[in-house]
Amino acid sequence: MISQEFIKVLRRINERFQKHKIRWVLVGSLSLALQDVKIKPKDIDILTDKEGALKSNEIFKKHIKKAIVWRQTERYDSFFGKFQINGVVVEIMGDLNVKERNKWIELKPRLEKPQFIRVEDMLIPVSPLEDQLKLYKKSTNNKDKKRVRFIEKALNL
Repeated sequence: MISQEFIKVLRRINERFQKHKIRWVLVGSLSLALQDVKIKPKDIDILTDKEGALKSNEIFKKHIKKAIVWRQTERYDSFFGKFQINGVVVEIMGDLNVKERNKWIELKPRLEKPQFIRVEDMLIPVSPLEDQLKLYKKSTNNKDKKRVRFIEKALNL
């Protein structure tokens, strides 16, 4: 279900982030798919801190689609940028906050205790399914509601 191109890009991100000592965690659809949730990833979503996000502009400068700067919408605020590496869209969010039911939720604590999973010969930091499930359950977004069912099924809930 996960293409080799995604794995190649994930390897490149992992190597670069290790080299530059960037704290990060994989979130979103690829994180879910790698943790046995039956979902097809469309992009790679990375959660990091402000410093890691801004450093990503330098590390992946040849691949920038939207440079990382502070952005805010009704639902999100973060240092956000978009990259395209070997045809795969990579979204990087630093110091991400998510607004759910008129309350801002800070996701930076996920960097403190990531769970690691083995992907081929790599150890990849991921946001645990339980943490992602809690956040998706608070969402009013239809896409997130579907993900709740898929995660619950993977967790046998």
